[in-house]
Amino acid sequence: MAGALVSAMRSQDWDLVELRFRDCFARAGVRGGYARRLARDRRLIASGELSAAQIHSAWNRRLSPMFAELPDLAGELRELLPKLDLPESADRPAPAANAISGGTVANAVMAGSIGSVTIHQEAVSPAAADGWPLVGGLRRLGLGVRPTRRTVGQTALPPYVARDGDDELSVLLRQAAHYGGLVVVTGGPLSGKTSTAWAALRASVAEGSRVFVAGGGTDLRDLPDQLRGRDAEGTHVVWLDDLEDHLAEPSTPGVLAQLTHDRVLVLATMRDEAYDRHRFGRHPAARALSVAQTFEVPTEWSEAELARLATADDPRLADAVRWRGDLGVTEFLALGPDLWEEWRRARRAGGRRPGHLLVRAAIDLARCGLTRGVTPELLRQVQEEYDLAADADGEGFEEALAWATAPRHGMTGLLVPGEWPGTWRAFGALITGAAHAEPTVPDRVWERAYEELEPHDAAELDGLVAAFRSVLEPRAEGGDTHAMTWLGLLAADEGDATASEDWFRRAADLGSPRASGRLGHLLATRVAYREAVPYLAAAADAGETGAAALLGQVHQHLAVHYFRIAEADGDASATRRLKGLLRPTGQNPGIG
Repeated sequence: MAGALVSAMRSQDWDLVELRFRDCFARAGVRGGYARRLARDRRLIASGELSAAQIHSAWNRRLSPMFAELPDLAGELRELLPKLDLPESADRPAPAANAISGGTVANAVMAGSIGSVTIHQEAVSPAAADGWPLVGGLRRLGLGVRPTRRTVGQTALPPYVARDGDDELSVLLRQAAHYGGLVVVTGGPLSGKTSTAWAALRASVAEGSRVFVAGGGTDLRDLPDQLRGRDAEGTHVVWLDDLEDHLAEPSTPGVLAQLTHDRVLVLATMRDEAYDRHRFGRHPAARALSVAQTFEVPTEWSEAELARLATADDPRLADAVRWRGDLGVTEFLALGPDLWEEWRRARRAGGRRPGHLLVRAAIDLARCGLTRGVTPELLRQVQEEYDLAADADGEGFEEALAWATAPRHGMTGLLVPGEWPGTWRAFGALITGAAHAEPTVPDRVWERAYEELEPHDAAELDGLVAAFRSVLEPRAEGGDTHAMTWLGLLAADEGDATASEDWFRRAADLGSPRASGRLGHLLATRVAYREAVPYLAAAADAGETGAAALLGQVHQHLAVHYFRIAEADGDASATRRLKGLLRPTGQNPGIG
C-alpha cells in the first residue's frame, strides 16, 4: 500500500488519487493529519527533499497500525488501487534505504535479492543547507493548509488576513532568527496555526532565507551536521508542522536542543492538547518544550480581526463572516470542502439520498431568504417536493435528519441549529457552494416556502418575499407568465391591488389560465362583471378550480341586471324570470 502511494505521488494523476485517498480516510474517521501529509509528502518528493524510500518507510509505519485498527479501511483502499490506473510498480515496495555513518550513499544497485553492494562514500557537504528552498517560495498549500471551495478564477486559498497577535509572533521569530531558538505556535484544531506561522515567518526573515520543511516521518538527525557549515550571513529555518509527530521519535528532543544551541530558528506548530501532553512531566520532550517560546492562535476572531476580514477582497472571506455561525473563521473555511463533498456524494445510488435531499431542502430554503432556521416540518414538506422515486434504502425522515445533524470532525453537522429552538439551517459553506453549483432554486420550493412558512418575525417573511421577487421579475419581463402570476399574488397579499391587477392582466393576455382566473375574480369583486366574463370563461374552459362557479355567479348577476331593465320596459316574461332568479331570498345574487 505504501508503495502504491509513492507511485501515485510521482504520477501526473495525483490530484485524483489524493482526493480518493482523502475520501477513504474521512469516511473511516481517521484522524491525526494523515490526509494533510499526503499533499505535504507529495511536495517533498517532487522537490527532492525526501526520497521515495523515505516516503515509503514513513507511510509503512503510519499505515500498519492504522490497518490493524481499521481493517475495513485497508480493504477499501486495496479495492481502490486497481481503479487508479497507477504504474505496474505501484504495489512493489520502494527500495530499502541505506544509511552510512559518517557519509552518504552515492549509488546502490540492487537486483532481486542483494548480492553485493558497491558504495561510493562522500563527505557530507557543509553547504548542504544553503541549497534548501527559499522562504519567499514557501506556499501554504505545500505546508498542508486545507484548500477552500473556489469558483473559476479563484486561487485554492483566499488571501491571509492578519491576526491581532501577528506582530508579537514576528518579534519572537526575529529574535529566534538572530539568537536561535524554538518557537511553537499552538492552537485548537483548524485554528489557523500553520497559516499564522507562515505569514509571520515571511514577515520576519528575508525572502532569501532558507527553510527546511520536515514532513512527518522525516529523519531529523542529520540536520545539525548539514547546518554547521551554512552561510553565516543567511538565515536558515527548520519548519516542523505538527511537532507532536516528530516528538514520537526518541532522537528529536536532542536534535532540537542541538539546533537551538547552534542558533538555528526552529518554527513548529502543535495542537493545544498535544502541547499540554508533551510539555508537562519528566521526559525529554518536556525538557525540549520548556525552553521554547510559545504563541497561541485563538480559534475565535476578535472584532478587530473580523473588521479586517470584512474588507478583504475575496467572496469566500465575506461568506465566512456571514455564515460561520458558532465556528471560527478558519474552521469554517477548512471544513467547507469536506462537508460539501460528503453532501454531494450522498446523492449517488447506494448513498444517503433522503438525507442528501433533506439537506438540499435546507440549502434551497436558505437561498430563498430563510437563513435563520426553519422547522423540521417545513424541511419535510420541501424534501417531498424532490424526486424520491430513485431511493430504495427506505431511510425515513427522522433517520435522514439524524444523519444530517450529526457532528463532523467533532465540530458541525451538515445541518446546524437555527436561531430559534427546534429549527435547523444548512451549514453556511453548503449554501454558498450551491449558489455557484446550482444556479436556480426550483419554483416549487419557493412556492412551498411562501405558502407554508410560519415566520418567527416579520423580517423573515419580508426577506423571503424580497428574494422571491428578485428571482421572478427578470423572468416576468422576459415573458414568463408563471412569474407574472406569482408577482400578482405577492402584490395582492401586500394589498397592492393596482400592481396585482397589472401582473394578472399581462399574464392572462398571454394565455395563462391561472392568471385569467385570478384577474376575473379581482374584476368581479370590484363589480366589473362584463370585463370579468372573458377572463373567467378562459380559466373555466382550462379547468381552473373555482372559475366556472364564479363565472356562473357573474352571469347570474348580469342576468338580474338586464331582466330588471326589461321589466322596467314592461316585459312580463322578464318579471317571471327575475322572480325565479331572486327566489328564495329576494336578494341580488352575490359574488363569492
